[in-house]
Amino acid sequence: MQRFRPLFIFLLFLGVALLLRFFSFFPSVINHDESTYIVISDTLLRGHTYQVDFIDTKPIGIFLVYAFFQLVLGKSILLFRIAAAATLALTSFFLYRAKRSFGSRPEAAFAAGLIYLFLNSIFTYYGVSPNTETFFNLFTALALWAWCSRPPLWGYFLAGLSLGIGFVIKYVVLFDGLAFGLFLLWQARVGKEQWAAAWAKAIVMAVGAALPFLTVLAWYQHTGHLEAFWFYSFTVSSRYPESKDLLDYVTFFLDFNLRFLPVAFFVYYVLFRRSGHLEQRQFGLLWAALVLLAVMLPGKLFGHYFIQLMLPFSFLAGEFFGISREELPKRLQWLRQPRIGYSLLGLLIVINLSLQYKDYYLKADYPRQIAAFLAPQLTPDDVVYTINDQVIYHLLGKLPPLPYVHPSLFWEAQHVEALEIDQEKELQELKALLPRFMIFRSPQYESHFSELLEEKYRLAKQIEERVYIYERIR
Repeated sequence: MQRFRPLFIFLLFLGVALLLRFFSFFPSVINHDESTYIVISDTLLRGHTYQVDFIDTKPIGIFLVYAFFQLVLGKSILLFRIAAAATLALTSFFLYRAKRSFGSRPEAAFAAGLIYLFLNSIFTYYGVSPNTETFFNLFTALALWAWCSRPPLWGYFLAGLSLGIGFVIKYVVLFDGLAFGLFLLWQARVGKEQWAAAWAKAIVMAVGAALPFLTVLAWYQHTGHLEAFWFYSFTVSSRYPESKDLLDYVTFFLDFNLRFLPVAFFVYYVLFRRSGHLEQRQFGLLWAALVLLAVMLPGKLFGHYFIQLMLPFSFLAGEFFGISREELPKRLQWLRQPRIGYSLLGLLIVINLSLQYKDYYLKADYPRQIAAFLAPQLTPDDVVYTINDQVIYHLLGKLPPLPYVHPSLFWEAQHVEALEIDQEKELQELKALLPRFMIFRSPQYESHFSELLEEKYRLAKQIEERVYIYERIR
């Protein structure tokens, strides 16, 4: 039975992930970033070139992930959400295996994986909505498992390769890789590793990590679009970082800790405990500190950035459950009583599902209503334009008439300036297409088309006081 234990652990993680996120599987939109990933993956599968024909500021990896999902699963958004849950379960499993390889007790390793699932399944913008972090953490956790296993030299190459795949999903994976490499060198400094061996492992890992990105560069160079790729990937991104007051950063970090207070307590208890697995604490602290730097550096203070920190946070927090009850102070021993612990977990699952049912399942799904109205009327050649809810294009099997899929890139001043968009020229080209249907949820944007709508369109349908669908007069 022992050899079946890893499979049982993974299936248990998968079951918990599916249960925790069940009601989030159904709405067409939880977060507009996810909708952008889906729509641009549609364009890739139709032969278009990312950063040339359709544009966003994210690395190409996340769009390749969703293109892969479409090839395997079809176009179902529900199946994409289930795939995201399975990704979280697999990430938890790799984290579990990494901690076992690092010398943690089974209870600590299992707790780390379970904590990661819960952290990602409570708040909308901290994990429920699938984002880049959801997927690159999978490859970071896989690299961690390989790295913790102290493999032969070629194993470090594979660990680096996994980090490199995560890197082309989002470049902040660099900070995870730095933690792995620096800790190897730290071990040499304190005499647990020879300098030559430590440097060899770090260099081989760096070579593996570089290969996926170099492959992307080579492909864009081969197709003659390297300049466009570099502009949207790095030139534009360099124009976004913002500086905040120290208080803003402190508040942002405290907010994360308070949202996940029990887990934060486990983390800091493990870090400040005098006894225990010193090497794990040293590595966990280094890893968490570097990832926190990655979270804070852009100055955007978006909640989903913290998903990256959830890996080292769970890595450390899980170790609390490797401490025997007798070693804990009496006032904390109740936390390790199975009847109390499992009852609290069950209560949290029930509360979480109840809130998800209200927030996701009962909420009006306007994009599906719009698609249901338009689909029977559309011909293959019809053009549709919507300012909001870009997932409508995916639901209708259409491509956006503008290259800027996420509405904010085209309509918000900071993005227009950063991307050097000639907004008036793009608008004139859009109007010249005379889309058969135009959908609006924001009156301030509708005003840009008021003359065209008055002359050539009629209001075909209104959904509550939220959605206005205009059809071109034939």
